[in-house]
Amino acid sequence: MKNFFVLVLLCVLCIRSSSQETQQRYVIGVKLLGGHKASCPVFVGGVSKNSPAAKAGIKPGDRLIAVDGSALTGLQDAVQRIVSTGPKPVTLQLARGETTYTVKVESEGASTVLQRDGWKLLPNRELVPSDATAAEIQYQHGVEKALENEKYATTLFPGHYPANKQLYYPGFEVFIWDNGNQVTVGGIEDGPASKAGVRWGDRILGVDSVDPRGRSVTELESLFSSPKPATMTLLIERAEVRKTYSFELAQAAIVLRDNQWQVINGRLVPLWVPEKYLPCFE
Repeated sequence: MKNFFVLVLLCVLCIRSSSQETQQRYVIGVKLLGGHKASCPVFVGGVSKNSPAAKAGIKPGDRLIAVDGSALTGLQDAVQRIVSTGPKPVTLQLARGETTYTVKVESEGASTVLQRDGWKLLPNRELVPSDATAAEIQYQHGVEKALENEKYATTLFPGHYPANKQLYYPGFEVFIWDNGNQVTVGGIEDGPASKAGVRWGDRILGVDSVDPRGRSVTELESLFSSPKPATMTLLIERAEVRKTYSFELAQAAIVLRDNQWQVINGRLVPLWVPEKYLPCFE
């Protein structure tokens, strides 16, 4: 899907696009999803909790038609019109199904939206978890750089989900690299592990007291998933600090649904996409 669509968190895009600017950005708290095809609309891909957009009744799947009375030409146009340098309201025309509606939405500082969603913005405009320490941030940078240079990495549960959606698992993909000596948390969904505190890049030293390093993909799949409900305990290392997390595994189909995804022809597609717009995600 990433090859065809751009997912934009409004309070992130403008922050990242102008690294030399320090001026606060004001946003309404939505994610926008736009296709490369001219016939595809601009969708509201997500709405931050307790944001101005949420309070105004905007929901994921709504189509954004116009801003302040002017029709949109595409995703970038929508972003530029919604994000501002001051706390000014915007009037949006949207469609939900076959019904259109208009709503006036206040804006608030992007840093406020980020903080409420559990993120903070560093001086270099990088987004990190709000409670991340300097050592943890440096550690994550090291993992990112190492993976960029890794030629033989293998991914367990690519795309964040196992192929068998009936399996119970922790809610993340697993990166196996450095000749199997490194087993780390990859892309992670809102699920059991993330809610317990596990993060991308955590080095996994133990799964229910079993060392995952040096094992085959088949062995790792059995280690990181279960055909029935189970509890998992992970021993991880993050910035030279070891932590232990225990949580109940969740069925992949449930994690998929809770994260508003569905699988169509092998592709992850937002759960709310009407059938008529499925071609936009091909």
